[in-house]
Amino acid sequence: MIHKVDETIPSSESHSISVNLPTWQSAVDYVQDMKIHSKEDTDTTKFKHGYPRVKLHPLVSKLCNVIREKYAKENESCLCFPSYNVAKRCREYIRFKSQSNVKVRILQLATSKPITSDEKKWKRECKIAVVFVKSEYYPILKEYWQLSGEIISSRAAEYVLHELFVISSSIGRTTFNDTNNNNNNNNNNSATNSTLVDKATLIDKDLNFEFADRAKKLIKKRITNNFVDMNEENENSNYHFHENNSNLTATFLDSETSVNSTNNSNGGGSSSNEGQNNNSNGLSDWDLNFEDGEEFQEIDQTITSAAPTTGLRSRIPPEPIFADTTDDLHLGNDRDPTLTRSSLHVRAESMSFTNEDTRESLVDPEKDVFLFPSGMASLFTSLHLLLQFDLRRVNRTRSNASSNTSLNESMTTNNNNSGTSTIGTSTNGGTLDLTTSNNNNSAISGLTHRTNSNDNNDNSDKHGANLYKKTVMFGLPYSDTLKMLRTFNNTYFLPGGENESMIQLKKILHSGEQILAVFIEAPSNPLLKMGNLIELKELSEMFGFYIILDESIGSFVNIDGLQHTDIVCSSLTKIFNGETGGTMAGALILNPKSKLYSFAQEFLNELGEYEDNIWYKDLLILEKDSRDYVARTMKTNQTCEYVIDNVIIKNEGNLFKKVYYPRFTSITTKTNYEMIKCNEDSGYGNIFSVTFNNMDQAKKFYDSLEIYKGPSLGSTFTMASPYTILQYGTNKIELEDANRFGLDETLIRISIGCESRKTLCTIFQNAIDKAMKLTNTD
Repeated sequence: MIHKVDETIPSSESHSISVNLPTWQSAVDYVQDMKIHSKEDTDTTKFKHGYPRVKLHPLVSKLCNVIREKYAKENESCLCFPSYNVAKRCREYIRFKSQSNVKVRILQLATSKPITSDEKKWKRECKIAVVFVKSEYYPILKEYWQLSGEIISSRAAEYVLHELFVISSSIGRTTFNDTNNNNNNNNNNSATNSTLVDKATLIDKDLNFEFADRAKKLIKKRITNNFVDMNEENENSNYHFHENNSNLTATFLDSETSVNSTNNSNGGGSSSNEGQNNNSNGLSDWDLNFEDGEEFQEIDQTITSAAPTTGLRSRIPPEPIFADTTDDLHLGNDRDPTLTRSSLHVRAESMSFTNEDTRESLVDPEKDVFLFPSGMASLFTSLHLLLQFDLRRVNRTRSNASSNTSLNESMTTNNNNSGTSTIGTSTNGGTLDLTTSNNNNSAISGLTHRTNSNDNNDNSDKHGANLYKKTVMFGLPYSDTLKMLRTFNNTYFLPGGENESMIQLKKILHSGEQILAVFIEAPSNPLLKMGNLIELKELSEMFGFYIILDESIGSFVNIDGLQHTDIVCSSLTKIFNGETGGTMAGALILNPKSKLYSFAQEFLNELGEYEDNIWYKDLLILEKDSRDYVARTMKTNQTCEYVIDNVIIKNEGNLFKKVYYPRFTSITTKTNYEMIKCNEDSGYGNIFSVTFNNMDQAKKFYDSLEIYKGPSLGSTFTMASPYTILQYGTNKIELEDANRFGLDETLIRISIGCESRKTLCTIFQNAIDKAMKLTNTD
């Protein structure tokens, strides 16, 4: 299996979320290239692809370049966001981080609405907000994109590029490149079009956008039920895709009409006034709107439709996927040949979940599940929610203190006492204080006023009265999760992840300090450690903090942490996504039994902090690719465990210094994990990590693996990632810091896919043999 450096994974997917790094050196080059160009808003990087939240997808980058050329002032950079509210939060973040009232401009753009009923099937108004800032502040702008996860997808960028900037030469309109010479002829226009948009940016008309609401409902139901649409009507008879329609051609069989969206979103809802209020040149009445008092002439382009492209090619696993959990795990020719892909739903529905079907009994999919454009966005929103909750407490405290001060002053005056009160005066050490701001005036209220440079800062007023509660990161998480928490709130970091972290947490709690929330991964990425969630829940009830669980690695099928937590977050980009693995998405699930539930519903719904910013096409494809989610998860569970048992674990202590997998990480992790498994048939996931006795062996093993290699995880194909190098680089100081947290620089994280387990065993054994030869020749 030969894959080129910087090739998308998979190579046929134009909306890929990963990049191939086939050798250890290519991974090192990738990290160095990212660092060199991290402060630049350019296309000069050696590597063009990567994980879209960290490195802009080429289509998003293209859209930003187009808009920058057309609307930016001198020495300005820009980045596109999915809504005006997100852009305002970004603006507040830039001003806070720069410690100045830096000029930040926001441009709102929107594509035109559909005019005819036929257009509604493939055309929708897509609103974006573009943040412009001086180029020197671009790293801060990009940092908000990465840490908040509030991004636009490559498919949304593709749509906007086509609708706003691809102009049909047949009606004599100009493209953005012709604004300095509007007299160019149609031939020149056509030439410009061909350089602006390639085959990847043509719009599919074989997806019916009218069924995005239906897709959203099915996605939410799968998340909450732990299995594929049990007790649901036969979806295949009422679907926007035929069961055997591999190219996603729309069938329009669904008679259910689209429900009007209740928020200002880009996905999953149709507006009641679509097709109306369009101006004469075909642009929406909200197509061009600069904020902050900037005035610009209206653009004179109109919008045309491109010819439909062929549908996406479905990536079919090389073997049938079986949802059964019998002892006979052989998946070869001895299987019943009639068990094909179409039988997945039947097999999955027959599964019984014995953990009292907790998630189903607790959660209303329509009310308690919220979808986001990335997993990080769901975590970011959870933190924002908590900080806003804490902000109310602080304001109440200040209000009460102020009242007491006034009363004391009155009493002092009456008693002719010259003493003064030390209660009620508040400041925050010079940091941006939004605690008294009205929500309508501050899109990021509750976030940017809380942090100082030191995690251990008391975050108190000048009289010593503690204002804001800290958060806790329990265990070593994915690097951006920790950075996000530290950026927006003072945070205790307890990297041990097992008993050590629990002891440290208890010490904090018994000291008398009140904490706001504990964030924890189940299990952690990439060390696959698991804290005691049940004990953590008991502590939370005793000391009054909340628990936010990231279930991305464990998955909804394997573990049920909701009953022990207040909020569960997950990246749907991982195993839930499946198939091409080319859709960014995340989910936030509220526990209705949580004391935080009422405020969370108010924050997300009544206060309008939640926006449905997933683009229509992303919803439709995510729904299609998640239909066999449970069966696929069960298969990868079994395959991963088989590969570890038969190949990997046999070489621990020999080639491998340590194997990390919930069954083998430690007895503590295994016990803690099994306490929250959904049922006895649930597995330990499809992720494991290995470390090596020396770097040369790690490099040889990695280079010899004949599988996809790069960032991301959880798709239908097996992937390996030199995690520590990709996350922390090759700088000696950074690597020492990572090692302090338990991350060995030789660590390789592996995500098992749906390939033949026997083939995978052969692949891993070959790589082990080649790496072992280095020891034999020393």
